[in-house]
Amino acid sequence: MPQTLLAFLAMMIAALSAINQYTAQLQSYEAAYRSEFELMANAVVLEEIEIIDLTTSYGGLESLNGSELKRSFEIGADGIEFDLTVTVTFVDEFGTPSATATTQKELSIAATHPRFATPLVTHTRVIAQ
Repeated sequence: MPQTLLAFLAMMIAALSAINQYTAQLQSYEAAYRSEFELMANAVVLEEIEIIDLTTSYGGLESLNGSELKRSFEIGADGIEFDLTVTVTFVDEFGTPSATATTQKELSIAATHPRFATPLVTHTRVIAQ
């Protein structure tokens, strides 16, 4: 009987060790997967900021506040789609949000993907009049 309990205990320790190794490996894969998505989201957001900065007038930025866009990162014939949220606020010369109109606006774009619960990246650019 004692040998049976000892064998059972050894099997439980081996099983727990295997589960811990599998969990650590799964977390490592998930971190690498999220990192790849962050890189793609980074490229999409920076491209969208450039497009908005080059094609939208200073006065027209406010109309973009609260906009939700869908943009894709193209990989060959396929693409991975990201949801972008645009925020535009007035800021003072120190970059602090201002309740009154100023000569500077902060354009902020956050990228999310349905697979992840939190935004992948957020980029901000201050645009002066």
